[in-house]
Amino acid sequence: MVTRAAPALEWPGVGDMPASARWPRLMTGPHPAAVGTYGPDAVAWGEARRLHPRPSAGTRWWQRLALSRALEHDAAGSLVWPLVIVSAPRQAGKSWLERIVCGWRIDQGARFGGQEQAVLHVAHKLIAAQEVWRPAARWAQRSGLGVRWANGEQQIETGDGSRWLLQAANDGAGVAFSLSMSLIDEGWRVARSVFEEAIEPAMAEADSPQTWLVSTAGTADSDLMHTYRAAAIATLEDPSGVLLIEWSAPPDPDLDIDDPAVWQAAQAHWDERRAAWVARKRAFADERAFRQQALNQWVPSLTPPVLEEGTWGRVGTRRGPAGVLALGADVAEDHSRAVIVAYGAGVAEVIEDRPQAGWVAGRLGELAARHGAAAVGIDGSGPARGLADELKSRAELAGRLVILSAADMAAASGQLLDALTAVPPRVGLRDHPLMAAAVTSARKRRCGGAWAWERSDAGLALIAVTVAAWAGAHAPEPADEPQVFI
Repeated sequence: MVTRAAPALEWPGVGDMPASARWPRLMTGPHPAAVGTYGPDAVAWGEARRLHPRPSAGTRWWQRLALSRALEHDAAGSLVWPLVIVSAPRQAGKSWLERIVCGWRIDQGARFGGQEQAVLHVAHKLIAAQEVWRPAARWAQRSGLGVRWANGEQQIETGDGSRWLLQAANDGAGVAFSLSMSLIDEGWRVARSVFEEAIEPAMAEADSPQTWLVSTAGTADSDLMHTYRAAAIATLEDPSGVLLIEWSAPPDPDLDIDDPAVWQAAQAHWDERRAAWVARKRAFADERAFRQQALNQWVPSLTPPVLEEGTWGRVGTRRGPAGVLALGADVAEDHSRAVIVAYGAGVAEVIEDRPQAGWVAGRLGELAARHGAAAVGIDGSGPARGLADELKSRAELAGRLVILSAADMAAASGQLLDALTAVPPRVGLRDHPLMAAAVTSARKRRCGGAWAWERSDAGLALIAVTVAAWAGAHAPEPADEPQVFI
């Protein structure tokens, strides 16, 4: 389904669509009350402040289109869209878009009723919102604005008292605030009740209140995105207050997902770097992850957890790893997070859990040298394979590195499952919130003709345990002196 779309020239400041851009597959038609847009003003505001964390040629065409549509206003100057849904595949540049609109809005008190602007930015995990906010906070600090960095208290405050606030998306989000705007990041992970019962009521008295729901596609369990996206699709030709702008592949069961033309058609922006990323995703990710993250297609709900309820109570322990140690690490699909665990004497412990992945090789080298680790394992068939060359080059890891193949991962995953479900368990996991979440939410993914652990946020810990245990059993050389990990 494609809306009857007006040409780009109807939205000032967007410009002609370049060869690198694609028209959205779904976009709500023109609002009957719209007479203009603040989009070009927001674009100019963001580019003048260089809020992108890396050097950039400026906003992309699709971002200018989204801002121009979302910030349409009526003859009185009020925004016409109380709810804006922007959906595109992963790593399309949504964070840059979010940064512009949140920063611009807190600078618009004079435009919107002379009110202090309060923008609430939420995500299913606070750290996800922080990654969008941090470049803007650095700019704000350089510009003499008020910035709070303390965890749970992050905010930018302008001279007139307007604020950009961060919170986790829970039932208390927005409570006790009078909000002007809210932005829900990766909305497919956020419960509908968070918006309807906590955030939306806090905007009741605002001038031109607006919520942005920015996300990739979700599952049948994504009630917030599913409900409002469905409402927007039903009114594409006859707008009812919800603006939908979506780049995605159509939900066609006969779609050839190996066709690069299909890949390109689903993207908001396409260049050689993007083409290479999608190709890698297709080569290494399972089909479900590829459809959701690279093609922005809605997928079935996740299968039930692999480990039965109560498993954590049996395998959780206060003991730490001891004896001859092995280390294991895993990295998120988009390298946004990485985890290191230590394993020894049948016990595994989370040692590091940090954003990004550039720190992993150096930290593994330090830990291996300090504690005489017998082996260091990574999944050579997953995102951590990008660390292999750097790990091989580190002298302190010489003779210790074990890189698991896809077949090794399947075998190692099965072995860990057997060890965790044995009576009594043959493997213990030291108490840690990430480890507990990994056990309670563990799921399988296809790995050739076998299976391995699903690579979710929490699942990184379980994969790191898997590779550490395998590496320990397949150490390439005799271990150093036994040590207790402290």
